[in-house]
Amino acid sequence: MKRALLICAALAALAFQPMAEAADAGQRFDPRSRYSADEARDARQSGDVMPARDAINAVRRQYPGAQVLDTQLMRTGSPHYVVRILDRNGNRIDVRVDARTGRIMSAR
Repeated sequence: MKRALLICAALAALAFQPMAEAADAGQRFDPRSRYSADEARDARQSGDVMPARDAINAVRRQYPGAQVLDTQLMRTGSPHYVVRILDRNGNRIDVRVDARTGRIMSAR
């Protein structure tokens, strides 16, 4: 019950964040920066990027006990996954994982 309440509170907080906080360096988000589902599947099948589950497993090793909320394959710069998690303390963290190597690039 506590866990469900914590998740609901975190999701509610996410819904009310100002859009400016979500933008990098004052720029608006461009939806073309994400791979579509079909493009992501094709990139994985051609060997250009690793499967999302491998990126998620790398994040879980770095943040044991964290709950994965969302994963997106991004095309800005080199291909990378953004894995959104809730850590053990209830903090939301966006972890960038290189989609070719599985190396964790950054977290914020």
